[in-house]
Amino acid sequence: MSALQDQVVQKVSGLSEENLQFLLEMIDRFMRPEVKENKDMVIIKRIGIARGQDLYDDDYDFDEMNPEIAKMFGVVE
Repeated sequence: MSALQDQVVQKVSGLSEENLQFLLEMIDRFMRPEVKENKDMVIIKRIGIARGQDLYDDDYDFDEMNPEIAKMFGVVE
């Protein structure tokens, strides 16, 4: 094991189970290897309080209110 790996192990060895779980989720989320995107494949991995929740309907159109929002912020008059 390299000196850097030893330092990382020392840092995480004193963490609580909750902090270790959070750290593992962050590693999985942000440090996973590059994967060629497949537009047919939808992967949703939520962490924390959003885990396992459906936050919006499948048929919800996010762009429906764009003109109204643009008008509110003065982009379109």
